[in-house]
Amino acid sequence: MMRGYEMLLNYIWITLGFLVLGIGMMIYDKRKMNTRIKGLWDKKAVFKVQKGEYIRYDGYYNNIRNKDEGIDDITWNDLNMETVFRQINYNFTTVGEEYLYAALRNVGMLPKVNRELIERIRTDRTFREDISVALADLGKNANSDPSQFIFKDIRRNHYNKIYILMSLMPFISLFLFSASVTAGMTALVISIGFNMIQNFTFTSKNEAQYSELFYAVQLIRSADHLSKVSPFFRIKQGRLRNVEFLSYFILNDKQNDQNFFLQLLNALKSVFNLDYHLYHYAVSVMHRNHDTYEACFHTIGLHDLSYATALWRETLAYYTEPQAGETLRIEEGYHPLLKEFVANDLTVDKNIILTGSNASGKSTFMKTLALNIVLAKGLHTATAERFSMSPGELYTSMNLEDSIMEGDSYFISEIKSLKRILQHIDRPVYIFIDEILRGTNTKERVASAEAILCHLNDNDNVTLITATHDIELTSMLKDEFDFYYFSETLTENNDVTFDYKLKKGITKTSNAIELMRIYDYPDEVYSKAQESVRQLKEWHK
Repeated sequence: MMRGYEMLLNYIWITLGFLVLGIGMMIYDKRKMNTRIKGLWDKKAVFKVQKGEYIRYDGYYNNIRNKDEGIDDITWNDLNMETVFRQINYNFTTVGEEYLYAALRNVGMLPKVNRELIERIRTDRTFREDISVALADLGKNANSDPSQFIFKDIRRNHYNKIYILMSLMPFISLFLFSASVTAGMTALVISIGFNMIQNFTFTSKNEAQYSELFYAVQLIRSADHLSKVSPFFRIKQGRLRNVEFLSYFILNDKQNDQNFFLQLLNALKSVFNLDYHLYHYAVSVMHRNHDTYEACFHTIGLHDLSYATALWRETLAYYTEPQAGETLRIEEGYHPLLKEFVANDLTVDKNIILTGSNASGKSTFMKTLALNIVLAKGLHTATAERFSMSPGELYTSMNLEDSIMEGDSYFISEIKSLKRILQHIDRPVYIFIDEILRGTNTKERVASAEAILCHLNDNDNVTLITATHDIELTSMLKDEFDFYYFSETLTENNDVTFDYKLKKGITKTSNAIELMRIYDYPDEVYSKAQESVRQLKEWHK
């Protein structure tokens, strides 16, 4: 009997040794992370990049959006918003990423960033590093939806209380050793085996939910940490402190599978089937306190989004905070995805038709204006010297493609895109249309385009900017619209150069045929095209 106790004592000392080693590794990793965090701002670096082709950030967005609220999928794709999102995504947490996505989709109460918090982050290094540590400690959980604990009833599995007895059996079996070693050993082996199988079965079956619950519990702890270092969006956790305490037991060893402490603790939890009980207890408490959890969620999201916005602003050539105005106005505006850009000014007094040659800058300028509307509403930021606008929704029809899945041609896709715009002009709206009805023949395109543009122009809710190669439209609509254009210059070296500057008026040039010559098309093709243009001009006379 004494020898058995000695072996048990040795196992305890070995276990304590691993615990001390594991704790030491955690302290080392923590210090290493803190050192790295201190250099992120100066390096303008991201703490962690999500890996994978199908990372999603839309959980919070899907939970809060109302029907027809925010920019739709067509506008999102037209403006290359996935790329814009990645450029701004300096977030530490999944919550911050979901806040950024929702802000860029222009849903909810906007803007979501806090001006005072951004300024404090920008100017106070100690404060910035303190909140960075709290946010980085939470980190990211790819493809999760932490907002579900606010909006949904997450109670999915019945809690079987018989498992409480089975979890206690390993302790009970120790008392059996005094009566019979065989009985004690049998009870110990059976109870441990049952608990480990049950624990494995439960965690495997509910792996996604358990991972998200683990993240939600860590979120509560990080929100509490933030409340201690930041005066913004303080929270009172109340009964959720019980769940916060569980964060020391609901551990995820996937983030650091080399840590013996985590491996050992998870093994011990398996012996007593603790994950089963911890899961159901945490779900029960969070269900009864989802309002408090929502406050924790917002505290994390608003701090992380404000940090990402503040750091992104530091990467820009210049920016401004938008102002309220009666008309859309931009001064020295540029597109943030362009490393080299030409800034432009525009004040929209009347609806506008843009003309200009291919590649002269029409589409880029329209995307610059539209994107700055998104950024102004979502992040209270504009990539310009000055920017003002009045409230309004945003719709674009610019980069359409054939829809193989729906069996739509380009023209049908465009008809549907324009129809969805026409359905939303009962409210203030900004509309950007590039090459309207380009998918059909010239006569019907010009006639239909005139009808659509006149209909939009007659509505006082509409602020419209459209680009076209159909110069006929400028004559047909000369009294209704303002006209601006972009132009090019043909150099002595037979090259085409663009200044990308917006000019008042209507373009007088076209470069499509000259580009064929410059790019060494066969002479007979170039000559035939020139002759055909001359004939068409004669016919129109």
